[in-house]
Amino acid sequence: MFVRNAWYVAAWNHEIGRALFARTILGTPLVMFRTGNGAVVAFDDRCCHRNAPLSAGRLDGDELECGYHGLRYDPTGACVAVPSQSLVPPGARVRAYPVVERNDWVWIWMGDPVRADEATIPDLFWHDSRAWKAVGGYNHVKGHYQAMLDITLDQTHSRFVHPNSFGSDDKVRAKPKVMRDGASLRCERLLPASDPPPLWARIAGIEGKADCWNIWRYLPPTIIQFDIGIARIGSGALEGDRSHALTGHNSHAMTPETARTTHHFWVAARNFALEDEAVTKQFAAVRTIFLEDVAMVEAVQRTIEAFPDAPTIDVGSDNPTIQARNLVHRLVEAEAGAGRLRRARARPARS
Repeated sequence: MFVRNAWYVAAWNHEIGRALFARTILGTPLVMFRTGNGAVVAFDDRCCHRNAPLSAGRLDGDELECGYHGLRYDPTGACVAVPSQSLVPPGARVRAYPVVERNDWVWIWMGDPVRADEATIPDLFWHDSRAWKAVGGYNHVKGHYQAMLDITLDQTHSRFVHPNSFGSDDKVRAKPKVMRDGASLRCERLLPASDPPPLWARIAGIEGKADCWNIWRYLPPTIIQFDIGIARIGSGALEGDRSHALTGHNSHAMTPETARTTHHFWVAARNFALEDEAVTKQFAAVRTIFLEDVAMVEAVQRTIEAFPDAPTIDVGSDNPTIQARNLVHRLVEAEAGAGRLRRARARPARS
């Protein structure tokens, strides 16, 4: 169901401090905290003694003390003290996960720790670069993470879900250019002399037609990057000269909580009018826009549960989301196949 050998966004960096912080990811309850030197630690949220949630315990220095019987764990997850006896039982520990902080997000690796390569975490520089002005947030979504990926990758919905902000008739009609880019998927919509999204037209002060673009890159299983913008017709933006254009970069992380709920982390950033508070206020409208997506996804989830066996159809504009789904499906199948092979090799030979 989930790809485990991947980096997932676990939290905003400001969410985790010296207090114990509980969050479920891929169906696994976790407890997170910062050590005295600021490093983030993530454990399974269970004591290895009697399964009490460690998030109900307390921190003592850099050691987590279980709130049930007082067993203490160091930042590696090893049990280092049992108050009722002098010896720690062999193998007493909880699973600790690889964690990396980057671009204001805390990333966690839920699979085989040997395969946790930090170099594969995307560079989302617009989150914390001084050359960009960013707003960001978090939504808890009562819907499957794939549905959040679908609505974010599908640009044809914006005309109907976001008619006064991101909606554009030309975006619905435009044929996207979809291509594989290494392990990721890239989708490009270049819209010359087009009907611009109302929010971007207002920010740019453009009335009538404009040159617009909407380019996304999907890094499976759950990260989406957007390169979007607007320029006056014929200014050269669609040919690569954005010196007279307004550019925005968005980031979305759809981290599965369970099979029916999702952690949605998002950032919207711009590289123009950084000190203009009026523009900042206009740009902050993306919070409402993304909540409109959440509302639709939650409605879809309720409908799926009401009609669990009802068939659905695909239309031509679903091509980008279908390709994205196929990428995730292949990753899940590859991990399942590797797991079956390991189990087969571990079985004792028959005599």
